[in-house]
Amino acid sequence: MSEARPVRRVFVLGGGASLGAHQVGAMRYLEEQGIRPDAIVASSIGVINACLYASGGVDHMEDAWTGLGSVTTKFRPSLKHNPISGYSLFSMDPLAEAVEAYVDFKNVLHSPLDLAFVLLNVSRGEGQFAINRHMSSVREARTLMRAGYAIPMLFPPVRHKGEYFVDGGFAWNVPVLQAIEMGATEIYVLAVIASALPYKRRFTSPLDYYGRLADVLWRTIGNVGYVTTRIDRDGSYQGVPVTVLEPTERHAGFSP
Repeated sequence: MSEARPVRRVFVLGGGASLGAHQVGAMRYLEEQGIRPDAIVASSIGVINACLYASGGVDHMEDAWTGLGSVTTKFRPSLKHNPISGYSLFSMDPLAEAVEAYVDFKNVLHSPLDLAFVLLNVSRGEGQFAINRHMSSVREARTLMRAGYAIPMLFPPVRHKGEYFVDGGFAWNVPVLQAIEMGATEIYVLAVIASALPYKRRFTSPLDYYGRLADVLWRTIGNVGYVTTRIDRDGSYQGVPVTVLEPTERHAGFSP
């Protein structure tokens, strides 16, 4: 008789900009149920949340999100990095410095958790993992973390070992398959946008309408709908049990 595989819970933290705050609440809920990760695979804003969690747990995540306030206030136009003479609209430095004030990179490097950042290697044109176990220094961890949320056009690509990297959400925004590759026996997807949006009979303004379009596009491009429609009836994906935690209809997306 073969021995049962040891339980390996992998949390999937996908992208969604400021909607990443939903992941903090989901982490809190799971912790209250006695469910904690053995590994985290993250893309985009999920990379920031994974590093905050490794730095000090859910309490620290809450403190960081409260302290950071509106993420958009950390965007600063850059003459060096702009769409005419460079690669982006904004310098990444103000946002990165604000975020990194809450990150303990030594804890990230030496965490008992396996942390995997999803990156898009622009030089090779493919998605890649950056795993904390393979990072040799705080400097490398900081560089790869920044690459994880370097949104193309908004921020410049991040150079590492002669190659250029950007936000991995453009490769695998909800990296469930990658969680399986990490040996998951249980997967928890902490979605930041609902797989089904509430019905709207009318739109109160052009911004309300465009916000709805953004939600529909993000739901599709962000892969949440793709993942949930392919989970088997028994709640598994390729034989691995999957639990999806997503916002309620009231907080289903970017639009009110």
